[in-house]
Amino acid sequence: MINQTKNQLKAIAIYQIVGGILGIALTVWVLFRGEMVLDQVALRMALFAGGLYVFSILCGRMLFRKPRRGLVLSIVNQLLQVVYFSFGAYSFQYVAGLRVGVGVDMIAGWIFKFRLALSSFHFSLGTDLGQKFIGINLVALFLIFWMERLLEKTKDQ
Repeated sequence: MINQTKNQLKAIAIYQIVGGILGIALTVWVLFRGEMVLDQVALRMALFAGGLYVFSILCGRMLFRKPRRGLVLSIVNQLLQVVYFSFGAYSFQYVAGLRVGVGVDMIAGWIFKFRLALSSFHFSLGTDLGQKFIGINLVALFLIFWMERLLEKTKDQ
């Protein structure tokens, strides 16, 4: 494998590992800082978020061991991060790393918004938050295109 390709794989791997570790640390911090009631639902959501962050870490590790398989799993991980939304009682936002998002807030008309976030997670099912927005994580989209190109390069070698 070409040295440049190895360095690119290493950069993506480190990004996913750091994003997953940061996500786990932030989830634990939110759970135990004392502003939240720790009930069964909160713990389930924390476990779900933790599972996604562990998946991000494993994707990064896989890039070091088996680059082709790691790229496929990493693309799946980034696909989960591309679209974030909240409509009434349903919402989903997952970021393991960095989010540079553009989207539309539909509560007070069609307002275009730009959002930045570090590793974050929000999942809601059945709880109306009074929000209506949809956005696209440009970092995840960029990483998907980049990994697709790397996947093509690793096929040739």
